Parts: sequence; C-alpha cells; structure tokens
Amino acid sequence: MASSSTSLHMMTKLSPYLFTYEPSETRAAPSTALDPKLVIVAAWMDAREVHIAKYIAHYQSVYPDAAILLIKFVMKEAMLAPVANSVVQPAAWYVRSLVNAGTLSTAPAHPEILAHVFSNGGATSMQNIYVSYRRIFGQPFPMHCAVFDSCPGLHSFSASYNALMAGFSQILTRLLVAPFIMLIILTTWVWHGPLGFLGGEDFLTKNARTLNDRGLVKQSTRTYIFGKADSMVQWRHIEKHAKDAVLKGFDVRTEVFENSPHVAHMRTDSQRYWLIVEESWRKAITAAQ
Repeated sequence: MASSSTSLHMMTKLSPYLFTYEPSETRAAPSTALDPKLVIVAAWMDAREVHIAKYIAHYQSVYPDAAILLIKFVMKEAMLAPVANSVVQPAAWYVRSLVNAGTLSTAPAHPEILAHVFSNGGATSMQNIYVSYRRIFGQPFPMHCAVFDSCPGLHSFSASYNALMAGFSQILTRLLVAPFIMLIILTTWVWHGPLGFLGGEDFLTKNARTLNDRGLVKQSTRTYIFGKADSMVQWRHIEKHAKDAVLKGFDVRTEVFENSPHVAHMRTDSQRYWLIVEESWRKAITAAQ
C-alpha cells in the first residue's frame, strides 16, 4: 500500500490528465490469478488529488499486483470535445502497450481490467476511450468489469448548475459566476436542442448512448452505485441507463445509497461500498467462466 493516501506521488505523470502506477515487483505471477491486472480510475470533474488518492491507495492495498491508470477530467473538456478526445488517446495507447507487452491477454478467458468510473466526467473519459480505442486499433476496448459511481446522467438544468457551481465555494464568487453558469447551460441546451441540426448530440447523451453500445463496450458485468441525495446527477437518469443496459444484454447490478450525495458513497459507508466493488469483480470473473 502506498505510504500516503493524500497525494499521487506514487504515480508516474504521463500528462496533466494521465497518471500510471505499476508495482515494483513483477506482475508475471500475481498474488491471486483472478485479480485484475489493470485498474482504471476515471475521476470526476476537477477532482482533488487528496480525494482521488484514497481510491488509488485502496486498490493498491486489495490488488497489490495490479497496474493503475488514472484519468483526470477538467471542466473545459465538457465544452471542448476535441480536448476530451486528445486527452484519452494516450490512455488508449497505454492499455494497448500492456496488451503488446503480454501484461494483458490478447484474448482473455475472463476480464483482466476493472474500470471505476466516477460521475459524468469519468463517463466522458471512458466513452472517449472506447471510441478512440476502436478508431486507433480497429477493435473494441478489451473485456472488462465496470463500476459506475454517480453516473451516467443526462441534461438537467438544476443538476448541471449544481455540478458547475461546485467548484466555487466563496459566496461572493458564486454570486458573480452564477449568471455566466446559467448562460452556459442555456446556450448549451439551445445549441444541442432546438439547434441540434447544427450542434449535434450533447456530450451527456453521447455518454449514455456509447456506454450502452455493445459494438464498442465489451463487459462481463457492470455495477451502478448511486444516491438519491445526489444534487448533481439525477438518480433516475442512472436508473434508466441501467434498465436500458439490461435490455441491451449487459449483466447489471444496481446499488442505491439513500442519503449520500454526489460521489460520496464511499465516504458515507466505505465498508459497504468496497464490498460492492469487490463483489462486482468476483462476479465478473464467475460470469466469464
């Protein structure tokens, strides 16, 4: 386990958005043959390192032989699709390098990757990885197990407003930026709604569609963890996505935290949260056998 759970000093920085961790010991003989060989942490928008590091440290503890790929997400990516696409391309190449090196199997009998996806920021990162991997290498992203924490959500004025305002804590600052935030949300809605023939599909709708695309997404199982006290992503949107996933043939588990807010379910009940994650991985292995 890392010596500190408050920073990412144990990770190698590939770019401002991408960090990797690889154990010092060889991964040729993992401590448990069915543990994940790679854990992907697709973080929520503008997540602080002190918060991300808690998840990284836990994975280093329970899966000590796994490599870890962290993908950060910043606010401007939500508005600039080319930026979001360029950010994840090195992540796709990194995963491919593990396949080429033999760390990940070319045709695994069971999943070797656990993807932990947080909020709409992480969902955007993952859908861009799926699309980029297929475009670059001509094949779907490798078989994996996914855990969706507080995502994916769809457009909602109140949820979008709360999400974009979350980064502003000072009262005066919030008063100053609120009109601009509302203008951004309204402009985005008009551009992708009434002017959709020009603006095309909004990124949240694209996330929801891509994450349920069986041609792009190869998953043995997926778990949705969400809370009814979430003010940034409507829980009913997540529930609907889970139901649609079932209809598409995905193996789905849903876990509702009644009183925890956005991406705070681990903090609310860490024992239950990590039990869900570890059970999800075990089921992924079983389902593939």
